Amino acid sequence: MPRRTPISDKTSDKTSDKKIDNAIVNPKTYAHVDAFHKLFTKLRAEEPVRWTEPDGFRPFWTVSKHADIMEVERQTDKFLNDPRLTLQSIELEEEVKKFTGGEAKLIRSLVDMDDPDHRDYRGLTQAWFMPPNLKAISGRVDALAEKYIDRLEAKGGECDFVSDVAVWYPLRVIMTVLGVPEEDEPIMLKLTQELFGSTDPDMKRPDATEPSKR
Repeated sequence: MPRRTPISDKTSDKTSDKKIDNAIVNPKTYAHVDAFHKLFTKLRAEEPVRWTEPDGFRPFWTVSKHADIMEVERQTDKFLNDPRLTLQSIELEEEVKKFTGGEAKLIRSLVDMDDPDHRDYRGLTQAWFMPPNLKAISGRVDALAEKYIDRLEAKGGECDFVSDVAVWYPLRVIMTVLGVPEEDEPIMLKLTQELFGSTDPDMKRPDATEPSKR
C-alpha cells in the first residue's frame, strides 16, 4: 500500500460502498477464497487504485493489480514503508502510542525502513546470503529438508502442514544461515509471529509456537 498522497485520478468515480472498504480490512475475507477473489476481481476491473476508508482505520490506498504493485515497489523514492507498513486499527495505534510515548509502532525493523537506513542496515548481513556463503551450508540445508520429509512420512499420511513443516523448516534454514542455535527456535518463532501478527487471535494461544502433536 502506498503511503503518500494520491497516485492517480482513477479514483475520481470511486464507489461509495463502505462494505468494500470494510471487507478489505476484514481478516475473514482472506479466509474464504471465493469471497477474496470476487472482491479483488471487482476492484481490478472497476477500481484498481482505491482510496479506502474502512471503519476504525486510518484511510489508505488499495492497489489491486500486480503490475501496479510492481511499479510501486520499483519506486522506493516515492512510495515508503515507513511510517505505516502494517495496517492496524486506530484503537490499537492509540494503545501503542500510550505505551511508547507517541510512536505508533513498538519497534523499527528492517522491513519498516526506507533508504538510506534500509540499505545500511541490510548491508550488515547481506554477505551472509551471498551465493558462496549459502553454498557452504547447502549440505546442512539438504539434511534439514530430509529431516522434514521424514517427519511427514512419520505422520502416516495426515498432518498439519503449516504446524509441522511450513513454519519450522524455513525458520531453521534462516537460523542456520545466521548461526542461531536450534534450541532458540521457539523463541525466534514467537518473536517473528508477534511482530508480524500481533493482532491475530491465534498468536495469543499458549501453543501457538509449538509443533503440532498430530
